[in-house]
Amino acid sequence: MVEGVQGAEVDNRAAASLSSSRKLAFGAMASGAVNFVRVGLQLLLVPIMARLLGPEEFGVYALALSTISIVSLLADGGLGATLAREPETSTLVWSSAFWLLLVSGIVLAAGASAFGLLLAHLVDQPRIASMIAWLSLSLIFLVLSVIPGARLSRRKHLGLGALADLLAAVIGAVVAVALAANGAGAWSLVAQYLATYAARAIVLNLSAFELPRFMFSMISIRSHMASGGLLIGLRFSDYLGRIGENVLVTRFFGGALLGSFTFANQVSRFSTESVSNVTWSTIYVQALTSDRAAVVDLHRRLCRMLAGILLPATFLAAVAAPELIRDLLGPKWTGLSLMLEILLPISALSVIGMQVGPILLAIDRFNIFFWCAVGLAVGRIVAICLGWWTGVTGMVVGIGGVALLHVVTLVVLAASAIGFSIVSMLRGLIGPAVSSLVAAAVCRLILDLVSPGLWPTLLALIGGLAVFVICMIVLDRKGLEQDWDVIRRLVAGPRLAGGSTSVITPARPSDNEV
Repeated sequence: MVEGVQGAEVDNRAAASLSSSRKLAFGAMASGAVNFVRVGLQLLLVPIMARLLGPEEFGVYALALSTISIVSLLADGGLGATLAREPETSTLVWSSAFWLLLVSGIVLAAGASAFGLLLAHLVDQPRIASMIAWLSLSLIFLVLSVIPGARLSRRKHLGLGALADLLAAVIGAVVAVALAANGAGAWSLVAQYLATYAARAIVLNLSAFELPRFMFSMISIRSHMASGGLLIGLRFSDYLGRIGENVLVTRFFGGALLGSFTFANQVSRFSTESVSNVTWSTIYVQALTSDRAAVVDLHRRLCRMLAGILLPATFLAAVAAPELIRDLLGPKWTGLSLMLEILLPISALSVIGMQVGPILLAIDRFNIFFWCAVGLAVGRIVAICLGWWTGVTGMVVGIGGVALLHVVTLVVLAASAIGFSIVSMLRGLIGPAVSSLVAAAVCRLILDLVSPGLWPTLLALIGGLAVFVICMIVLDRKGLEQDWDVIRRLVAGPRLAGGSTSVITPARPSDNEV
């Protein structure tokens, strides 16, 4: 009788574990799908709005938005991520965080509006003051989204967060195009920004709003503010680093190279982070709610998945960069080729290594990630300064070297703090890395043999991708079978063939050397 009860309890725990894993997996897939839809929507929207508004209206809006962009770095205090670590039964913590965020949002909005009056006078653009005043309302919508967003993360409801982002993006796009078509000018972009943040706040609060108690204790949220402070510092170090880089590149190499440098950085970051942001959220949610072994196993699997997506994409794009730039951008962008050839693969390797970040944040060791990021920012500045003597090639190679040193240092320090095996993680990356190198070599060979043109270039890229798939099947068949087994178990649900209950459990410590 006792054995039967214990068996039922084990089955119940197994079913609950599988349900939680499925919820997290489908939420991650939904987030990834939403990211791709948002990227496509943005690519479609930019030329439409550019045609409807013209450069002057975009310039006025950019002046107004720059102020709000800086202030928004402070708005959530970094609490959006750290609050998800707190049990929802901690009423005092969640209520204190709500009131602190609301007050700070109102104060920052008022301060931004006041600065808008000064900025409008300095640049002699009267419209900017009222634009900033309206845009500052987005800060309030932002802080109102923090608490429900943190609750959804803790509950592993990533799908609801993805739905909020998708609806907000679509509503904002519709508002922008409708107003721009009716002659609203730059105000259509202001309305888009507000509509996006407002829609997201409404959907998130409808999904996870809980009325806060009228209580406040700064002591209760002190630890969250400390961790949040590191997140804010990380944002500002990244922001100031990019400004410093742009100033130095302009001073040493001129404005023409700055355009290529900025474009290369944006393409490298956007192409890799649009994918890695999904895995970051997934690992963080798992790290909040699961034991360390399960988190380490998920981290290993998702790093492998990222490698299987990003390494072939960036390696192929890097070897085909000269032809793609020539056919798509024209001869004025020839200086961009070298930067993409180096920065694209390095960016892919960097974001794979930085997947330790969400685990460090969950276990309150984010200081490791923060100081490594500060070191990266300083190292990039030094590499650009040395470019005064080494030239553009030396500068780009230096930036790539600094990025590799950063990710190696981060992974080594994180492995000690988290307790995972670097060898085990790297073992899962061998197949995608070798297959990507072979695919890139084949793609380059095809490009050297065929005549110039966009279609031959695309065919070479497709050929390289086919070679990657073949190499993965030949070199890493076992790893692919394990990946497919995980997906099959999640999709099939708690009852697989034979009627047995199956759960996705992490590998034994002896298997992954944890």
